[in-house]
This record gives sequence, C-alpha cells and structure tokens, in this order.
Amino acid sequence: MNDTPPPDRAELRRRFLAEAATAFDLMFEQSLTPDLVTFDLREQRALELGQQLVIALLQQHANHDPAADPGPEPAAAPCCPRCRRPGRRVTPPGEALPARVLTTCAGEVTLRRARYRCTTCRVVFFPPR
Repeated sequence: MNDTPPPDRAELRRRFLAEAATAFDLMFEQSLTPDLVTFDLREQRALELGQQLVIALLQQHANHDPAADPGPEPAAAPCCPRCRRPGRRVTPPGEALPARVLTTCAGEVTLRRARYRCTTCRVVFFPPR
C-alpha cells in the first residue's frame, strides 16, 4: 500500500480552500449583510454556498481519479456496458479528455474521462467507474 499522496494533492487542496474562502467572504460580505435579515435568508445563502463547495469537491475528486485517464494501454481495458467486451480507446493520448456533465443531488458536475469504443456494438462510452 502506497501512502504517498499524489503529486498534485497540495494544489487541489489549495484550490478548494480558495473556493471555501470565497464562500466565507460571500457569506460575511458587509454589502450583502443587510439582505440577510431573517434566519431563513441566512440559511438559504449558506446552503447555496455549501452546495457550490460540494460540487467543486466532487468534481475535483472524480477528475483526479486515475480511472479517468488510465493511459494509452491500460492493464485491462474498460468493458462495453452492453456486451461486456473490452473497449478500444478513442481519445488520443495527450489530448484533452472530453467532458461529460452529470446531474447529481448537489447540481451539475463536469467529469473529464477518456472515451472508448466497442468494435462489436459500435458504441462509444466512458468508463463506468
């Protein structure tokens, strides 16, 4: 088991903390404070800001997953969701990964994943993980 953090973990942490600091500043912004006169308004603002943080954290975590881009020749190619046969990578190595938008409980999250094609079913798919 390798306990060493990925090389860009510190950068991911810095970005997330910057977003959290922005959310805090927006919650306590003096010019917006007069609009937050009831507890319900304060709660709504906090929920909206928190939801943005949830989306940012989820998106960072999913896009940082090694399965998002297993490389040009992974040990085991992802299987077709229809026929379960190994797929062929469509996304060229070194090219930007295509985006896929998912709707989650927190809102829309943009994932970047390599695309694969099934030569049997002729479908293009993202790895399911």
